[in-house]
Order: sequence, then structure tokens, then C-alpha cells
Amino acid sequence: MWTTTDIRYLREHASLGASELAMRMGRSPAAVKRAAGRFRISLRRPGSRRGSVLGQPRGVSLRRELRTDLTGGRVDPEVLATRMRLDADAELCPLCVARPIRVIATGLCRVCHLRELAEAHREAIEELEAQRELWTARQQLKRARERAGGEGEGRRMHHP
Repeated sequence: MWTTTDIRYLREHASLGASELAMRMGRSPAAVKRAAGRFRISLRRPGSRRGSVLGQPRGVSLRRELRTDLTGGRVDPEVLATRMRLDADAELCPLCVARPIRVIATGLCRVCHLRELAEAHREAIEELEAQRELWTARQQLKRARERAGGEGEGRRMHHP
């Protein structure tokens, strides 16, 4: 169990690295690494670029898939660097507050924009289903009235 004191110590001395912290805190290096990951604490030494991709801006982390695409040559590093600079300066999506606004028409990031579109489509489907239910109910009422009216008219015709 990690106490707030342990976490504070981990944050303040993170630059020592996992092995040194583990020794000082009486924990295993794996436990220190897991805690650092859980509490979003970087254990890199100052100035270390280990784990970074060549050309990756400082202070920016790449998702694993993007890192793989970049190292595999499927993504142009200059385009990525430009996009990351723009992202750093961009306003964040008001719904998720995690990604920059990409869809100007809605003012949302692409993920939230697509989710909102999906929700709008689900709502339109529900509206169509409700409209069909209404039409069915109206048809049933019309038929019931015709039967009731037809039976009454038929009786009147037989009994003048």
C-alpha cells in the first residue's frame, strides 16, 4: 500500500530512477515502476531521452501505436511534429478536455464528434421507431372506428 508520504517521496526523488528509489524505500524496482506508472510519475533521469523517438518534442509522450508507426516509417516525422506543436497550442475539446479541437463545425475533437454523431443517429432511429409506433396505433384506431362505424351503418341499413 502506498501512502501519500510514499507518493510524495516518489515524486520528489523520481529522477533517482527505479532501482535507487526501490533500495531507499525498501520496495522492489517493479513495485516502484508500477506505482510511478499508476501515479503518472516519470522515473527518467534529467536530460534522458531514452524511450523517446528521434525528433519527438520534449514534454510530449507518444502513444505506443504512434511510436510504432513513426519508427516503422508509416508516419512522416515532420508532419507529426507540426501537428504536435499545433496540438500543444490548440484549445481542448469541451466534452473530454483531453484532446484538441479538430472538427471546427462542432468545436469538438474527432473522437467526441464521432460519438456525438453516433448518438444523433441513435436518436434519429428511436424517433423513426416512435413515428412507426404512432402510425401503427393510428391505423389500429382507424380500423377500429371503421369496424364500429361499419357495423352500425350495416344495422341501420337492415333496419330502416
